[in-house]
Amino acid sequence: MAVAQTSSEECVDPAAAVQQVLELDEKRVVALRDNDVEFLDAITDKDYLHVHSSGNARSKAQFMRGRANRTSSFSSFVIDENRATIYCNVAVVAGTYHNSQKGSTSEKHARHLRIYVHRDGQWTNVVHQSTRVGGSD
Repeated sequence: MAVAQTSSEECVDPAAAVQQVLELDEKRVVALRDNDVEFLDAITDKDYLHVHSSGNARSKAQFMRGRANRTSSFSSFVIDENRATIYCNVAVVAGTYHNSQKGSTSEKHARHLRIYVHRDGQWTNVVHQSTRVGGSD
């Protein structure tokens, strides 16, 4: 994936940005678990692409509609590993997580990759992609 940047953009301080993005990513997980649709909408870019571990892809509108049409479907959602790398105004967050759905005894383990862009003083999530580790969706 290529990310274009104009010369008028200012790069963020990488050390501070890593902390900001990892904190935001943790809040994103809490919002998913608690089904905080308002928070998820605020941090999700209008051009968002969500690629589920099954390979299905959704736009922001589809993702938000799915969240709005249910109460939280997660009984647990834990980030096991998370690291962020900053490239000027772009943060790449990669790691692993496990979660379980309400009413299910199985647990999903997956790797994730999320891309955040810093615009107008805030980070927004532009891409989420997950890959299941073991098992099937």
